[in-house]
Amino acid sequence: MEKLLTVVVPTYNVEKYIEQNLLSFVIEEIMEELEVLVINDGSTDGSANLVKQFVDKYPNTFRIVDKENGGHGSTINRGIKEAKGKYFKVVDADDWVLEQGMIQLMNTLRKVDSDLVVSNFYWYHDKKQVTRVEIKEPFRGVEYGKEYAFDSVCRNMYVKMHGMTLKTEILRNIPQIDEHCYYVDVEYVVFPIPLVKTVTCIPDFVYMYRIGIPGQSMNINKMQKNQENFDRVLTRMFDFYQECYKKLTPEKLSYINQYLARVVASRFKIFLSFPYSKQVKAEMKAFDEKVKENYPEIYQAVKQKAVLMLRKSGYGLYFAAQWIYKLSERMK
Repeated sequence: MEKLLTVVVPTYNVEKYIEQNLLSFVIEEIMEELEVLVINDGSTDGSANLVKQFVDKYPNTFRIVDKENGGHGSTINRGIKEAKGKYFKVVDADDWVLEQGMIQLMNTLRKVDSDLVVSNFYWYHDKKQVTRVEIKEPFRGVEYGKEYAFDSVCRNMYVKMHGMTLKTEILRNIPQIDEHCYYVDVEYVVFPIPLVKTVTCIPDFVYMYRIGIPGQSMNINKMQKNQENFDRVLTRMFDFYQECYKKLTPEKLSYINQYLARVVASRFKIFLSFPYSKQVKAEMKAFDEKVKENYPEIYQAVKQKAVLMLRKSGYGLYFAAQWIYKLSERMK
């Protein structure tokens, strides 16, 4: 039977979590049409052995591809090449899916032919064991199950990687995602947008996104350490934006503006996470001035309170902005 959906599971030294991830896909009524493609990114622990147990037990659903370590982007690039499904989704190995959500997602994929299907997801804090919803609905007034022209709704949408299921063929026509680099989720989310014509949304929660793990890329200490990676991705996204500027519809351009504005705000988060210093302040101000000069639409789309305070005060309220940032982090 042809596969309806390929789920790519990027895997690197996650033997503590990988079994929970793979077990969550063992749902009898969908397994014939589901391909779970584990891209083993040079793991040195027991992750691959655990995966192979699932491959042996469910060979029609689970598959493993072993490769040299190349980072998260490299696993997605390889997954796109290897995928057999009409649709494509990424579920990281330390995350998992919910049974009823997966069933509803597969039911939807059987019925529609949309380029993008948007579902919901939970954040799960690993230490606190707390689950919360980040995005309650994809846009106000959404009619679930209805296919929309993407341009007709995208100005009001914000879709994260965890909520995306895309046609595989679209992903085979996007630029290659950066390898040996953190924070490439942004590339995966934005690169397909010029090719997306239709979207269908479902209310179901499919994905459980685990946070609060030591060493996780979105941990602020990790972000400080890897800020060059963040800047590398942001620079590439700015270049992509310039390339597409005259080719995109105003609606899609607005969508990308809004998305990259959030990435710019995250760069400020890294700046503000460091102890006060004149050098950091100067770097932050220079970064913001560069964005204003070269990408004015993205500059205007930034709505983060700490950033707006900095701009309005000419960076005189640096300490206050740091306080707002720290307060927002504690509230997560």
